[in-house]
Amino acid sequence: MTPIVSILMPVYKTAQFLQEAVDSILAQTFKDFELIVLNDCSPDNSEEILNGFDDPRIVRYRGAVNRGLSNVLNVGMDMARGKYIARMDSDDISMPNRLQVQVDYLESHPDVDLCSCGMRLFGAKKEVWIRESDPEKVKITALFFSPILHASSVWRKDSFDRKELRFRQEMVPAEDYDMWCRALVSGLTLVNIPEVLYLYRIRPDQATGNTAATQAKVQEVRQAYLKTIYPSLSDKQVEAFPDKVMPVLFANLRFRFLKTPLLAKRLIQYKRR
Repeated sequence: MTPIVSILMPVYKTAQFLQEAVDSILAQTFKDFELIVLNDCSPDNSEEILNGFDDPRIVRYRGAVNRGLSNVLNVGMDMARGKYIARMDSDDISMPNRLQVQVDYLESHPDVDLCSCGMRLFGAKKEVWIRESDPEKVKITALFFSPILHASSVWRKDSFDRKELRFRQEMVPAEDYDMWCRALVSGLTLVNIPEVLYLYRIRPDQATGNTAATQAKVQEVRQAYLKTIYPSLSDKQVEAFPDKVMPVLFANLRFRFLKTPLLAKRLIQYKRR
């Protein structure tokens, strides 16, 4: 039978944590899913660990060559049979009720195309991340950084298929930010559930996201988003954002992509930081 949810779990050099990650999915209170495990030619003993699982809900993919995160996620999106697609990293932990809460939310909000949930960081860093729940605030947040917590996201497969939305390998490590901005521009509605349902592991060897290369890619996504929603902005005005916000405010008065009072409030808050 066709599952309700298809969970995409890319696997690469996470053998030490893989058992715990898979177990957290198999222990979900929501049972109607397929777990698509995408082994992207991991050089460790991940395949041996995966071979130890005997659950018919696990669907296996093992590439002949390493394809990269975005490309292997797209393989999973094409393989997925569920009404919803969920993400899960192979070194993290989903709390037992995670899928149930997110599926229930999407079922009761047919106008919403994607929801992520709060994350509790553990390991080398301990924080709680919760993004905006108001879809208009999500659109504004995208002016500054990724408005969705990728690893905890669940989305409607038909919505993303209809808009022909896929991850782009050339945008790594900001591939998720790029995807969400393109989804917003296409008219999809994205929200965040303000409840911690996902444990996000920070390893000592893990990239922090603050490297020059990462920040350059984030800036590339931000500028592309601005140029798409406000085509009247010049390259110079786009490059000056967010230090100079007035051109963006004036452009929004014309194109109305965002709610002006809410945008003005957020930009004022940014300038006061």
